[in-house]
Amino acid sequence: MFSKLLPERLPSTWRLALLQCITIATSIALCLTLAGMALRSDLETISRRILLDDLGEYSSVYEMAGLEGISRMFVSGRHENNEGVRVTSADGTIVYRECLSNPELGFPWPALTSLRKLPEVKGVKAIEHPGKQPHILIGRVFLPDGKLLWHGRTNESDRGYIEHINLYLWYAGVAAALIALVPIFWYAGEVLQPVRSMIASALALARGSGRERLVASSAVPELREFAAAFNTVLDRNEELTGELQAANDQLAHELRTPLARIRGNMEAFHDSVSEPAARDSAARALDEIDRASSLVQTILTVRAGEHQALALHREPLSIRDLLTDIVDLYTISAEDRGVVMKLDVPEDRTLMIDQQRLTQAIANLLDNALTYTPSEGSITVRCEMGEAECIIHVEDTGPGVKPGEEENIWMRFVRGSAASAKSPGMGLGLSLVRAVATAHGGAAGVNNRPGGGADFWISLPSGA
Repeated sequence: MFSKLLPERLPSTWRLALLQCITIATSIALCLTLAGMALRSDLETISRRILLDDLGEYSSVYEMAGLEGISRMFVSGRHENNEGVRVTSADGTIVYRECLSNPELGFPWPALTSLRKLPEVKGVKAIEHPGKQPHILIGRVFLPDGKLLWHGRTNESDRGYIEHINLYLWYAGVAAALIALVPIFWYAGEVLQPVRSMIASALALARGSGRERLVASSAVPELREFAAAFNTVLDRNEELTGELQAANDQLAHELRTPLARIRGNMEAFHDSVSEPAARDSAARALDEIDRASSLVQTILTVRAGEHQALALHREPLSIRDLLTDIVDLYTISAEDRGVVMKLDVPEDRTLMIDQQRLTQAIANLLDNALTYTPSEGSITVRCEMGEAECIIHVEDTGPGVKPGEEENIWMRFVRGSAASAKSPGMGLGLSLVRAVATAHGGAAGVNNRPGGGADFWISLPSGA
């Protein structure tokens, strides 16, 4: 409920700290208020009892020594600053007074009639100071000769005591607040920080190859157990994926020979029949067999590239000549789609590469670029030469790659979110590109262009 009152983007540490501070401040204010009320009530009760006791003592002294005895008792008690005594006749005439009867103190003594309804011995009245600071308790008692004995006592010492207690209560409240903040720092270090690490690990897992794992080594036991359970699921998924890929590889390997036999038989059938319909059906069957064989061969090539076992037939080749031939091959198809094909190779270099494999990899990138580049768009094939590497770029003006898919699209049988049912393919093209680049000792990747579109690249060592 309280979290809805805070900004959504406020970190959990600050949320907890703010709620803790509000709770602590409210608790301290409540405790101070209740403690102050109870303390003032108790001191008021004690002051009244002291006043009544003093009235009894002054009355006894008056009976024994008269006004002189009251004066000696007042002076010996050293109460000049916070007490006062006076004796009045029955009609209100002042017979004797000390200190608090002085007008400069600002405490008006009550009229005789203001206390007439109070009990004779317990007549006590509180008078507020005009400045709203201290106040005075005034009581009176009838003396045996008919006079009235008045005694007043201020609460200045009580107020000082209360302020002293409040100061220590504030000290205690601040200390309690500081101690109460300790769990926040513990929460931030033992819970929030590991959670952030787990979030970073999960994001790396989503962007990576799937081999990353959640890391929560310094977390609380519950988070460590969660990370361990989650990693167990990931390990199981990786194991099942590996088994599935191995089954696919084995199936592709086993299908290669039967497909070759079927194709040979179909070719013989095609050549032996003379009926046009039969020959046409045989030709379509041969095309389907070729597609299946190509798929099987692609799976085997990707597998060999992933395991660094792809056989390459290297030969010295000019990069400019290779890219020129490929671009020339795709220019007509691009023009038919209304797409402009460009070539940018400012510097040439001869590398030891497998022409067929590299041509196949670049062709796959161009096929994807033509598929996703809209009409009136452009595709640029360019080459950057460095001291240690040669980078071939295929840039388009299509939708680009969705954030978070930069690594996933290179996995086998995985297609990006931009792909649709109308887009041909089974998600093996980019896997083949990376397999060829890896076999040459290089790498392959993709970046989104600032102006829109994707930039797929193949990096080859200069010494390849």
